[in-house]
Amino acid sequence: MPQWKPTQEEREVMEAVWMQVKGACEKLKEETNAQDEHIRKMLQEMANRYYS
Repeated sequence: MPQWKPTQEEREVMEAVWMQVKGACEKLKEETNAQDEHIRKMLQEMANRYYS
């Protein structure tokens, strides 16, 4: 499988999405006392659903 090299545009989109996800995680952490481990699991599930 050839290595995927994102274009500049794709990189910018991923960066923007990542910032939103990060913000959402921090907000979630403030509002609940969600442990990092729970957040990690949630992100892993999202990644698996959308990228596999």
